[in-house]
Parts: sequence; structure tokens; C-alpha cells
Amino acid sequence: MKKIVRQQNYLKELIESQDNQIISRSALKCMMRASIEPLVDNPEEGVVLHRINNKSGIMSLIKRLEFSSIPSYDFTDEGGHLKEKVWANTEFLCVLTHRFVAIIIWDNKTENKNFVRYYTIYNSRVQNEALDIIDRNTDVDIKDFQERFKPDRRDNPLLNVSIRRIIENMDEATKDAVLGYAQIQSEKEEEEISANTRAIAHEIRNQLSICDLYNEIIKKTCAKQGISEEGITNALKNMTRAIKMANNSLISLKSTEKNVIKPLKLKELINNAVDLTKVYYEGKNIDCKLENEHDTRIPVDENKFIAAIVNLVKNASEAFDINDVRDGKYIKIKTEEDGDFVLVSVANNAGKIENPENIFKEGYTTKSSGSGLGLLICKKSIEEMYGRLELAKNTDEEVEFVIKIGKVG
Repeated sequence: MKKIVRQQNYLKELIESQDNQIISRSALKCMMRASIEPLVDNPEEGVVLHRINNKSGIMSLIKRLEFSSIPSYDFTDEGGHLKEKVWANTEFLCVLTHRFVAIIIWDNKTENKNFVRYYTIYNSRVQNEALDIIDRNTDVDIKDFQERFKPDRRDNPLLNVSIRRIIENMDEATKDAVLGYAQIQSEKEEEEISANTRAIAHEIRNQLSICDLYNEIIKKTCAKQGISEEGITNALKNMTRAIKMANNSLISLKSTEKNVIKPLKLKELINNAVDLTKVYYEGKNIDCKLENEHDTRIPVDENKFIAAIVNLVKNASEAFDINDVRDGKYIKIKTEEDGDFVLVSVANNAGKIENPENIFKEGYTTKSSGSGLGLLICKKSIEEMYGRLELAKNTDEEVEFVIKIGKVG
């Protein structure tokens, strides 16, 4: 009878070989993001191996990885790739490409649930030690990845400088956390809650302002008995949609996940956003030009993406001086494909923005009643969906903001 020799948790022994280094869970998530995001932002040949049981805080990043063309393998007990369930509280993330290899291994069994013991390897010749351990307990051909992805440290001077800086920062963060974790965490959470509340209040005010404006339109036009049934229906539809977005913003205060990212049709998203923004420019002699023929899907949080477009169009309409009565005023909304990305641009001919270097700074505004939060919120929301928002053109003839975001298909 063949004797069965059970596996051991050699991953935990590897962690202990680095003197049981301790790190906070928040810092661990920073390290995971620093390892995955470079590959997802600039997709190239590579593979991601991960055993992450609690994906809270990085779920959107894992979803984005799943939407990409980069192969990834799940080594959780439910993932179906393990020979034996011997790793228990030990987890890992391995990112392998021709340019860099990042391996993070951590064990959750510590005296404080907010900390883990960890082990890291970046572009090192000893990376195979960890990969060999994983290979012993899986049906995935890890050896093939080891042979294919052997980055040369000399080809990556900037990468290694960045990695050393990350490690230094993490070491400092760990020392601070050990000395006063409770106080630091409390202050950080208070600051984040305050910032989150201000941002959500701004978004709610934007959505409810749409309701107020449409309400005034209904009052005036109904008083004159000149509004069509179709017009009333459209106004009420947009009011309902705006209220729903505001309600979702309030609900997000109770959620641990910042975004609900899923693949949605770009064309439908833009059309819904434009419907919401008509109230800002209709009746002001501003022509809205819409070029939106691309029906590709993009991985976004629906409410936040639409809110970002609404904010940009609202800003574009308010950029026109109230005394500007000239003909030819326009707001142009355009979508186009750019390789693996889509571009969404919002442009106007209201005139050049003064001090463009300040537009994404909190509190900066050129409007007497502005909060200085709109563009900052837009930028952060798009970045949380792994996109980019920038001022692409700023001339007397035209001002253009462009969103660049990955596409699913």
C-alpha cells in the first residue's frame, strides 16, 4: 500500500525565515496594489497567482484583473487548484512578467487581527524558492511560468529604485503602526470619513439641483399650458434618475466597498448622462453636440461614472458668461476607441481656463457659489475605476477634458 506523505506549510516557514516581520493590513493592501496595478495599467505578457481569502478593499482591482487579458489563478481552498488544503491562514500574491516579479506572502495568524506576518521578494534570484513551494501543491504548471518570466534586474533601474522606496516607506509605516496604531488609524478614519462626506454631499447637491431645475420648468410651462405630455414624462424620468443616484450615494456611506464595478455599455452610459444634463444648457443658446456611436463595454461604477460626466457637462455650461449672447456656443461630448481603451471627451468654446494647474486641487473654484470639489471628485472617481481624467486642451478657442478608461469588449 502506497504511503501518503502530507504536504507541510512551507510558505509559513518562508515567512519565519525573514524574522517574522509584521505589517498592518492597510499597508499590505498598498503592497498588493503596487504589485498588480503596473501590470493592469500597462498590460503585457505575464501571469498573476493569488491566494487572497479576504478581498475587501481590493475587490475592484481583482475584478479589473479578471476583465483583462492577463491570466490569473486563484489558489484559495475553493479555487480548485490545490492538491491539499495545508496553507490554512497563509496567503500570497505573485505577479510575474518579463520586466518584474513581485512575490508577497503573509500569514494571518497573529495576536492582533489588524496585522500580519509577511515575506516579500522583488526581482530576486531567490524568487524560485517561493514558487517551488507553491508548485508542489498545485495542478497549475508553475515551472513553465518560472522559465518564461526571468526579469533582469539591470534592465529595471527605475523599478528597483521604486521598489526600494516602497519597502522603506512600508518599514516606516510599520514602525509607526506598532508604536501607535490605534491613534493613527482613528485619525486616518476620521479624515477619510470627513472627506467622503464632503464628496458625497457635493454629488447629492448636483443631482438634487437637476430635480429643482426640472421642477421649475414644469411649474412655468404647465402654468402657460405649453408643455407636452412627452416633455413632462422626460423631465420626471430624469428627476427620478437623479434622486436614485443621490440615494445610492447615501447608501455608499454604509458600504465597505468604494465602488461597484461591472462591465456596462458605454453608449448607454453616455446617453443617460446627457439626458440628465440637458437642463443645464437648454434655453441658454448652447448647442450640445453628441458623437456617441461606440457600444463597447467598460468596467465602471455606473453611478460614479455618470456623475463624473454630469459634473463635466455642468461645468462646461457654467463656463459661459451670463452676458455671452453670441451664436455658436457649444458643448461637445464625444466617445472614441483607442486600442484597449476608450476616450470620452467633454469640450466647450467658453474660453480659456485661468490657472489650469489648480483645477484639481481641493477648494479651488472660479465660481462664486462653487465648492472647489467637483473636478477633484471626478478625477478621484475615475481613478478609482482605473481610468484617467485630464485637461487635454486649454485655449481661447476650446477647452477639453478627456477621460481615458480601459474597455472590456
